[in-house]
Amino acid sequence: MLSAVLTSLLCCGCWGMPDWPADGLASKEWVEEALEWRLKQGVEDCDQEMLALDALSLEWIANSPEIRVEIRTEDWPFLILAPQLTAPLIQLHAWHMIRGEELEERDVYRRIKRMARRSKTLRIKDFHGAFKASN
Repeated sequence: MLSAVLTSLLCCGCWGMPDWPADGLASKEWVEEALEWRLKQGVEDCDQEMLALDALSLEWIANSPEIRVEIRTEDWPFLILAPQLTAPLIQLHAWHMIRGEELEERDVYRRIKRMARRSKTLRIKDFHGAFKASN
C-alpha cells in the first residue's frame, strides 16, 4: 500500500507537497510554503490534492486582512486563453506579498509560462502572443 502511495506521488510530481495543516486551517507560514511548492507545478498536477491545496490557500488569501490581490483579465492576455491560470496568478501575487517582495510583470509571465508548459491540458503554442512580456 505504501509503495503505491509513494509511486503515485512521484509519478504525478506531488513529491514535496507540504503536509496538510493538522487542524485543517491554513496559517501564513503554511500558505507561503504551499504556494512556493505549488508555483513549481503544472495547473492540473496532483489532481484532487492540488485542488484542495488551491482551495485552502485561496481561502486564506481571501480572508487575509493584509493580502489584497486584484486581477483584471484584460491586464493578462493569457487568462483569456486559459482562465484556469487565474488561481495560480492570484497565488503568485499573494506569495510575493507574503514575502514582502515586489512582483515584476516579467517574472509573472515567466512563471506562468513555465506552469503552462508543465500542464498536460494546455498547449503552449496556443499562447504564442499571450506571453509577449516574457521575452
